[in-house]
Amino acid sequence: MKFTVILEPEADGGYSVVCPAIPGCVSQGDSLDEALANIREAILGCLHVGKEEAIPLPEETPELIAEEVRACLQDRAEEGLPLTIETREVEVEAEVAV
Repeated sequence: MKFTVILEPEADGGYSVVCPAIPGCVSQGDSLDEALANIREAILGCLHVGKEEAIPLPEETPELIAEEVRACLQDRAEEGLPLTIETREVEVEAEVAV
């Protein structure tokens, strides 16, 4: 399975990262590679719990991603941070999927 994630550089270094298709699925890392590895782990954890609880995943749509990008940029503007974010697509093992 593939998921779009949004990476936000932190003011003091490192990155915050969120997976919009999975509510509450967030992570962080001191480097880009660490943040991506950590969000993959968080996604797998959320998928595992969702499977156990029979919680269906919302469909990842362009509108869902666009809304999260807008929210991230608005938060950064309000905090006086540069309006710099990045999206990436991460892949996780499909057998964990709901």
